[in-house]
Amino acid sequence: MKKIPLFEQCVANVAPEVMEEVNLNIDIANRIYDLLKAKNLTQHEFASRMGKRDSEISRWLTGTHGFTTATLAKISAVLGEPIVEVRRESKTKYIFMTMPSYNSSLGISGNSYTSHETNTCVISYKN
Repeated sequence: MKKIPLFEQCVANVAPEVMEEVNLNIDIANRIYDLLKAKNLTQHEFASRMGKRDSEISRWLTGTHGFTTATLAKISAVLGEPIVEVRRESKTKYIFMTMPSYNSSLGISGNSYTSHETNTCVISYKN
């Protein structure tokens, strides 16, 4: 690919947060486009399901549109797939297991215990 010095100079002067926003908008547009292709949906069918005009969907897919979280949620619901995923700390999961425990103060006969109580043991783990 041929580099154009003037373009390179202009891009170099763009604030990092602006570049990040532009890249994010393009990534979102590409994700929507990929899902439309995978689901064999036309822009017109998608617009109809979203309750939008075709021209608005076309504008979305240029990568210049800034999406609200409400719009992203609706797109996800219509397409049945997440558009943007946020990393979440994995939640601790708990397993409750019954385990026999022996009460040493009851029924000691030689080296064995004759009384058993059942208690619950909680084990936690993270994915």
